[in-house]
Amino acid sequence: MPLKNRMFLIILVILAVALAAVLLAPIAVSNGVRLWVWWFARQEGFFATIDRVEAPFLRPIVVREIHLKSLRDDAVRIDVTVIDARVVLNLKHIFLHLSGRDIRNISVRELHAELHRTKPNVRVLSEHGWATLHRLLPETLSIAKLETRVETGPSLILLRNASLSASETEPGRFTAAELMITSPWVRQTFSQLRGATHWEGNRLTLAGLTLTHGLDLQAATVDFARLGNRRMGLQFDIDAFGGKLRANISHEWHSRHSNWKIAGGAADLLLAQISDALGFADPVNGLLHASNFTFRGNLTEPDRATASLWGELTGLTWRDRTAEALMLGAALYNRKIELQQLYIRQKSNQFTLSGEAALPASSSGWLRPDFRGNISASINQLGEFLALFGAHPADFAGKISIQGSMDTHGRNFGGNVTIEGASLTFFKHDIDSFSAKLTLKPSELQIERFDLARKNDSLSGEGKIDLSPEHNYSGTLDAWTNDLRDYVPIVRGTPRQKTGPVPVEIQATIDSSQWDVRGAIHFPKSSPLSFTASFPLPIGITWNAFQMSPLKISLDFPALFLAAAPQFFDSNILEEGILSGKISLSETLEQPRIVGEVQLVNGKLASSESFLNVIGGSTLAIFDGNHASLEFLNLETKDVDLALRGEIDFENTKEVVVRIAGSTPIFDLMSRRVDCVNKIEIAPVPPPFAPGATELELRGPLLGSGWSVSLKEEIGSQFSIVSTPDSAERIFPLCFGTGPEEKTLLLGAVPRAEVAPNVDQKQEKRR
Repeated sequence: MPLKNRMFLIILVILAVALAAVLLAPIAVSNGVRLWVWWFARQEGFFATIDRVEAPFLRPIVVREIHLKSLRDDAVRIDVTVIDARVVLNLKHIFLHLSGRDIRNISVRELHAELHRTKPNVRVLSEHGWATLHRLLPETLSIAKLETRVETGPSLILLRNASLSASETEPGRFTAAELMITSPWVRQTFSQLRGATHWEGNRLTLAGLTLTHGLDLQAATVDFARLGNRRMGLQFDIDAFGGKLRANISHEWHSRHSNWKIAGGAADLLLAQISDALGFADPVNGLLHASNFTFRGNLTEPDRATASLWGELTGLTWRDRTAEALMLGAALYNRKIELQQLYIRQKSNQFTLSGEAALPASSSGWLRPDFRGNISASINQLGEFLALFGAHPADFAGKISIQGSMDTHGRNFGGNVTIEGASLTFFKHDIDSFSAKLTLKPSELQIERFDLARKNDSLSGEGKIDLSPEHNYSGTLDAWTNDLRDYVPIVRGTPRQKTGPVPVEIQATIDSSQWDVRGAIHFPKSSPLSFTASFPLPIGITWNAFQMSPLKISLDFPALFLAAAPQFFDSNILEEGILSGKISLSETLEQPRIVGEVQLVNGKLASSESFLNVIGGSTLAIFDGNHASLEFLNLETKDVDLALRGEIDFENTKEVVVRIAGSTPIFDLMSRRVDCVNKIEIAPVPPPFAPGATELELRGPLLGSGWSVSLKEEIGSQFSIVSTPDSAERIFPLCFGTGPEEKTLLLGAVPRAEVAPNVDQKQEKRR
């Protein structure tokens, strides 16, 4: 073939190939992009849906819509939607495999992205996936509308109606209608954000962004340069709250354990502005003068991390808490926490704590800390100092000093603390002096001595507490007070006269949580009331368990003159009389056994306006186990003298029964039926007037409500109008405090001789 024809044929073939390339390139590129996206998503565990891909020859590729959704959503759930994305490829780099970017420009009309992560160490992409994502970083990026939602555990970051443009050749911009950050520590929303951007060397810088009043982001740089190696970085500089905040954060997740590197500092931050920005209910004032913080390791594995913290607060004020200076220095390394110093200075108060503790391997290890350290305190205004920890400053006052050390290394406890105090006030009780010396040993806490003095009162003792799970304790206790009323509010003086002091002396010996107590109470003008008690009182015992524990209590009061004795609680039931007796209680409070006797002679009540309209009386009660007999019960009202006897059955303390029978007749004067009664009144009546009540019975729990009173009547008795040898019982529940109106159970009795004529005249008039 001639050379001329060959050249023509070659040119024709080239033109045909070029024409075919022009005609087929859009279809090939479109299908190639669709196939590559589907393959890449499948490799990384995503399901991809592509609406339409347009690829004109030598023109930008247009993807109308791409939807990527993770196939597994148990640990990480990702949902990304891209609408109208225009991509300009760098074909020279792609086909010749040259270094540089494969994409010149990406322009997106809408981008919606959601990330929900419940397990921090679960991978999102493979190593190849991160390398591919790194190669897709463009020279120029533009997103007209950006919506993102990132959830990691309890934290949430939400970005709404944002736009972003970034270029290597000219400044870009960033806007956002709203940025919301929610976490256990911070809850804040920023609106109408605007700033400038710059994209260079795979680093995106955002600058000149005003988040809120007093919080300006000078510059924040996100480093994607090592994204292919699964590492990202963030560096920011913020003018915040009158001071400066700087931090450098990087995150590596190329190994099984993701690592964080954090270094930051703060200077001259106004706490008042911080409290306003974070929305504190109570304002905080003061200055964070300086602070530095470093961390390296995995946030979910603190035992493999190292960290350090140093900070200084000055002029701290919160509510009624104030401190001139507070300094803290601490470090974490090799599973140990080193407290370099915790220093608090408050006016004339100073407190210093330093030491070292091992990081527990499990949650239960926090209950058995491995700590060694020193404590030193010189407190001249105790109320002001304890107010820092939430106490009411008016409840405490005085001076106290503390010196000591503690060592719990290897479960071998040791250390000692010495406490000295003077002119103290605890919960409005004055204490002239207090001293204590504590020694911590491997198996016990030993109180070598403690002494407390208040005026003429004193409390002293010594003992030890086992550190075993049972926490048994032993020791001795001696107490003396010149007046019991200073410490027991229910003991009050009588309204008729000024009652003298009530001295009390107590001695106690404790052996393995078993108390043996003896003492005496010296009531005015009376013989001493002496008592002894023996009972177990282990640490943590409940009231129900104490009621079922064995105990022994004895009381001996030869003669107690009630006229000179103080009243108990808020009512002075007996204002005159002589009370004497000797009783002992054994077994348990749930099922007590009481032996002894109690006698009241010439008792006088302060008022007849009580449950029973009685103004005086005498009685003798003899206790024998779980029963008691009332040998006599002589009661006196305004018009009637009653001679009664009875018995008390407390075998079951949940249903105590008191039965009272009259040596003189008692009559039932109730003409109508009532639901319950809150008062019993005895009125004078001549016999025979009404059915005779042979027995009055009270029934109910020893410590509780639900009592009732019942009358047993003999209808055919000599005092009855109807001669029927039958009996009846009427039961009335007791209802104290149910209303202001009185619901009275009215009974009758034969009046005194001097009262009888007046009663007969009244009855005659009624007839």
